[in-house]
Amino acid sequence: MQKTIGAMRGVSLAALATASFASVPLAAQTTIAPLVDGDDPEFRIDPITAGSLKISPSITATTRYDSNVLADVANNEIEDVEFIVRPEVGVEIGENAFRVNFNGFGQFSRFADLSTENSDTYGADLGFNYSPSQGETLRTQVGYARLAEDRGDPEARNVAGPGPRLIDDLFAEVRYRNEGGRILLDLEAVARELDAVSAIDDDRDFTSYGGRATVGYRVSGPVYATVTGFATYRDFVLPPTPTDPDRDATTYGGRVGISFVDNDRIRGRVGVGIFQFDPQDARLDSRSGLSVDASISLLIDRRAAIIVDAFRGDVATFRAGAQARTDTRAAVTAQVEMRHNFYGRVGLRYRDTNFIGSGISEETYGPNIAVEFLANRNLSLIADATVSERVSDDLFENFERFRAGVTARIRF
Repeated sequence: MQKTIGAMRGVSLAALATASFASVPLAAQTTIAPLVDGDDPEFRIDPITAGSLKISPSITATTRYDSNVLADVANNEIEDVEFIVRPEVGVEIGENAFRVNFNGFGQFSRFADLSTENSDTYGADLGFNYSPSQGETLRTQVGYARLAEDRGDPEARNVAGPGPRLIDDLFAEVRYRNEGGRILLDLEAVARELDAVSAIDDDRDFTSYGGRATVGYRVSGPVYATVTGFATYRDFVLPPTPTDPDRDATTYGGRVGISFVDNDRIRGRVGVGIFQFDPQDARLDSRSGLSVDASISLLIDRRAAIIVDAFRGDVATFRAGAQARTDTRAAVTAQVEMRHNFYGRVGLRYRDTNFIGSGISEETYGPNIAVEFLANRNLSLIADATVSERVSDDLFENFERFRAGVTARIRF
């Protein structure tokens, strides 16, 4: 999904942090390094089939140490151990031009001491894919998830009593892509409703409607020069009051860049441009800024890859005194196959958050590392560690955090 539609995704992306393996296909041999995923018959697992129906179930069990569960300031840190069980299932039916996909998960988190942080989350999505010719795809998808907000999010709670904020995420999207010949065409429309479960968080509830159109011209082999236009409208549930302005707003803009298609070494896209934020209420200021959307994967060879992701744009904010929020995020990750059954990943992440109107900005950064051992085709063992540090103009928002865990993944 288009990262630039940050106005409707800022909350849900942070909430997905606890589902670190969710985006990897269930049939992948390795969880942490899918770009260099091997195809060794010893570890290949076929889905359960019945005609054109394919079912891929799996379950992960994680034990994780957290040095600062609430992402709180020094001297207020609470450490604990978290136990997570996450069953998943992927279902596909159809062949050739038309396929239907269903994915579902449940995630059950329990803490050894801080029981107020326990959470049960779950979700499912249904997608329809139509590919009438090579390089042409029409996809529609609908989904729902109940998610638990990560305590390290820029606007998350840092008090123990209420527990993590739960958010219902309902979405529908349609995407058409045609990358055949000289012209690249990529169109997307998305509607998303974010609903914080607790009534005290009604000010966070909103619906967004967004669209994006990318047109590219093949300039050399797999390289397209691209032009992208995008727009998002945010509709908040709570009405304005004499003291609280109407936060409904439209964000739109454009980017120019390049996209790599059908390339064995380089994949992805880079785009740079501007965005314009136009609030509906005259009491709020409009503004413009730099828009960046980049996701590039470089396969050094069959066993090693480097991934660079970057984003800068408008994001929904709920912080008191802030009229708007701009996030700048960047990540560099290396994936490597060290042996046919041993994979590694190391990365560095950075986020700069600027709360417009409040004079507060903050930076969050830190490294992460993971290794995975494939014991056999059904079982893999994963160890991972993450260090996070935030530096903020608000001294009560500073924190340091270390998390490390071990995970057993079972595929059926």
